[in-house]
Amino acid sequence: MNNESPQHSIRPSSPVDPAVVRVLRSLDPIARAADCAYFVAGATARDLILVNVHGLRPGRATRDIDFGIAVESWDQFALLKERLVATGDFASDRRALQRLIYSDQATGISIPIDLIPFRGITSADSTIEWPPSRDIVMNVAGFEEALASSVSVEMGGDLTVRVASLPGLTLLKLVAWSDRSRETNKDPADLHRLLTSYADAGNTDRLYEREMDLLQAFDFDMELAGAELLGRDVASVCSPGALDQIRSLVKSERELERLTNQMIQSSAYPEAAAAVARMVNAFCRGILKDS
Repeated sequence: MNNESPQHSIRPSSPVDPAVVRVLRSLDPIARAADCAYFVAGATARDLILVNVHGLRPGRATRDIDFGIAVESWDQFALLKERLVATGDFASDRRALQRLIYSDQATGISIPIDLIPFRGITSADSTIEWPPSRDIVMNVAGFEEALASSVSVEMGGDLTVRVASLPGLTLLKLVAWSDRSRETNKDPADLHRLLTSYADAGNTDRLYEREMDLLQAFDFDMELAGAELLGRDVASVCSPGALDQIRSLVKSERELERLTNQMIQSSAYPEAAAAVARMVNAFCRGILKDS
């Protein structure tokens, strides 16, 4: 994959939101005691890696925190939720089966916490069916890969958590976009952010020292080289089934055009349509390398 070290530290100049740290400190020991491997996902993972570890500019603001939770059964997942609620820090949200609400005593704010279970409860088609009715179906494709490729981030003190790596997070974003591409533009915006930031997120030396072919192919345009490198790294973390799925996605001219257009619409500079298209094409070339 990439050359990210297995252990990252938070930059003193880019501290993590204290409320996020408090959520992690509350959840971590309970998840460990329940034997539930987990990783931070979503926008919180994006900001932890890009902003707090690498010192890049903040992106789209969000207050909710997403977690991927590896469980062997629905009973194990229910027990985890029960233990979290028993702390008094979390409350169930009847509107969403995967959601708890964290009450931050220090600020009085409420933070939505989405717990997405996978592994032993995942069907062959990479979906989960929420009990008791099994009517609510969720796609968890990419979650195993995201956990396997996650990185450790030292949060300070004795707290270290697993966070989705940028390739793992990009894979999850692609899957989410393919599921809900007509519902929201937040996934294209997040993907655009990941593509444009990858070179600066700890990969500059790698490009110069080990991936000079990419820099030369793009006339030393770091963003384009980084976008293709991210595509290669996404492919490298995928299982064969997940790789087939995302390669089919990027080979579809119709889907690729829709993704590119949504990225342009969500960009702060929609006039840069050609630049966005080049970025997407570079990323797709990386995914399709050696296919």
